[in-house]
Amino acid sequence: MMKTFFASPGRSSQVEIFNTNLTLSGFTDNCLVLNLIPNLVLILNENRQIVFANNAMLKYLNLRISDSILGLRPGELINCIHSDDTEAGCGTAKNCMVCGAVKSILSSQNGEIVDEECRILTKQSDAVDYKVHTAPLDLEGKRYVIFSITDISDVKRKRILERIFFHDILNTAGGIRGFAELLESASPEELGEFGTIIDSLTENLIEEIQAQRDLIAAENGELVLQFQTVNTLTVIQTVIQLYQKHQVANEKFIELAVDTQENVFATDARLLRRSLGNLLKNALEASEEGDIVTVRGVKKLNHYIFSVHNWSSIPPDLQLQIFKRSFSTKANDRGLGTYSVKLLIEKYLYGRAGFISDPMYGTTFYFILPMKPGAAKQNGGRFKV
Repeated sequence: MMKTFFASPGRSSQVEIFNTNLTLSGFTDNCLVLNLIPNLVLILNENRQIVFANNAMLKYLNLRISDSILGLRPGELINCIHSDDTEAGCGTAKNCMVCGAVKSILSSQNGEIVDEECRILTKQSDAVDYKVHTAPLDLEGKRYVIFSITDISDVKRKRILERIFFHDILNTAGGIRGFAELLESASPEELGEFGTIIDSLTENLIEEIQAQRDLIAAENGELVLQFQTVNTLTVIQTVIQLYQKHQVANEKFIELAVDTQENVFATDARLLRRSLGNLLKNALEASEEGDIVTVRGVKKLNHYIFSVHNWSSIPPDLQLQIFKRSFSTKANDRGLGTYSVKLLIEKYLYGRAGFISDPMYGTTFYFILPMKPGAAKQNGGRFKV
């Protein structure tokens, strides 16, 4: 029997799937109703496989007939990055345990009508948020599940960007205003100190605004790459210097790993700094006062590995949702840091992003970049280290 970490792994044969489709098509009234509504609707069998797709779904997929998608599961249809983590497919991987779509299907198989939200990261590193509605459908002694999805990505993205903009930008702007007001009554000795702080806060403000601009452009496929020769040590030191003056680094320490290696290769320096900065900021936010956050860069074969380590660990259930756009370990609607890293690194810089977290050794987020991005591009961005 095939292995599963969550839902049942069994699948119906294609012959059974096509026979079921013919049977369902015989229920003219039901099919007519489903084909008239604008919602994207599937009917799933007891093994969570597609046995019917309404006209709206076929139009959304740019298909004339449903034959090519019959037998697939929802995650396989929408190209979820975890849909082939196991041999049994969608619903059976570790990450499926926190998937709203799978959980709603299982609940409806038990007779419940369910509404859930589902965050999907596709194999193309696109992030999609769906509203999922499922309901049981009993026909001729068999239970099916009506599965309806609505793409709410734009709504979720707008909400997250607004919250982050108001939270981070206003905090920094408020700091600038506060120190600017102090200048009026500052002593000559304080003027220089306050001026340095205001300059640092202004630099952080510009960085936050540029980060949001680049993320929106990246999601829209409008980000223009500017490849140039970069020195890895210089990039790391620049990012460390920036965040040493950031408010998230108060009472915390940033160290450059002693085994960090200096190398030179071509990449987009702006996206590289942005990605490393996001990892460092996240690590600082996850750290306690007095903690040390370590930044490292090492060459391995024809690739360069950037990593950031902190001593806090991420609970196993939360690890399954890292890199999803609207998920954050810090607060609701704050999850853009790790998501943006994966988007920029894997979709634009032909690299790979990941993390390791353990209660004993803490958490390390990393990304690996090819030192010859042209070769990685020709290989579809895939590489082995």
